[in-house]
Amino acid sequence: MKVNIAVLNYNGKALLEECLPSIMDAAKTSSYSVTVTVLDNCSTDDSVRFLKQKFPGVKIYIAKENKVYCSYNEFFANIDDDIVVILNSDIKVDKNFLDPLIENFKDPDIFFVSSRMYYFDGKTYQGDKSKASVRLGIISADTRFKGYETLIMDKSFTFSTGNGAFDRKKFLKLGGFDELYLPGRYEDVDFCFRGWKAGFKGMYEPASVIYHKGYASFKAAFSDKEIQKTVFRNSLLFMWKNITDKRILFKMHFWLFPRLVLFALTFRFYFLKGFTDALSKLAEISRIKKNITANFKRTDRQVLKITG
Repeated sequence: MKVNIAVLNYNGKALLEECLPSIMDAAKTSSYSVTVTVLDNCSTDDSVRFLKQKFPGVKIYIAKENKVYCSYNEFFANIDDDIVVILNSDIKVDKNFLDPLIENFKDPDIFFVSSRMYYFDGKTYQGDKSKASVRLGIISADTRFKGYETLIMDKSFTFSTGNGAFDRKKFLKLGGFDELYLPGRYEDVDFCFRGWKAGFKGMYEPASVIYHKGYASFKAAFSDKEIQKTVFRNSLLFMWKNITDKRILFKMHFWLFPRLVLFALTFRFYFLKGFTDALSKLAEISRIKKNITANFKRTDRQVLKITG
């Protein structure tokens, strides 16, 4: 299997300088044929020049347009590797992180594999074994579920991942990340959920270890209120787009009205803006839903039973 480690970058020269050396070491340590690529999202700093000078062994792919995570769609379509490991620019890796991930793809049903993730201190666990959780009728990926501490070292199914290894052909078959969620959040949950519903599987591989600084670029670009508004909007889009189970949708809408009232009474009007933004995309969601449901082989409840 040919493997490509693709690091997403936007104006992240300092992060690349800090993190890329560990990724290069891991590529050399692997027993597979590995390419390291920086997928540059039209940076306006001197990231590209810096890469050419400091890391001549790294390939550079410049996206036609900065579509955040959705830039991976263009990248996946223009390479011929079998497995692509997608990483944010604020991630370091253990030198032996790669091969345990790739070994999982000997199972033809595997779509994605996630690593055991820590913060940069190397001690504090961050993820990336996730379970599907349902709160107030909304499905999300939860890495802090009850009893997670006892399962950190156990290999098992995982609901989703935003930094992991993906089967490139399955990625393209499913259509990649959905631009509906731009500027970001929930696009990884949406994509992995669609993979599960299409009959594929996602694995958590604790033998693979990475270290994540934690949303460094996203937090630099958006305020906390903007992020909260976007997460709320995208959670609604995710439910309306992907869920076909009427009971699950009823529960979501049952809780939605009192939530909106509470947001208004507590003057958190940015959540109300997120709601109206989601409503404006209902026609688009309806068109998308007709196209994707034909590929579903598992029901919503079957996926939740396996991953939640």
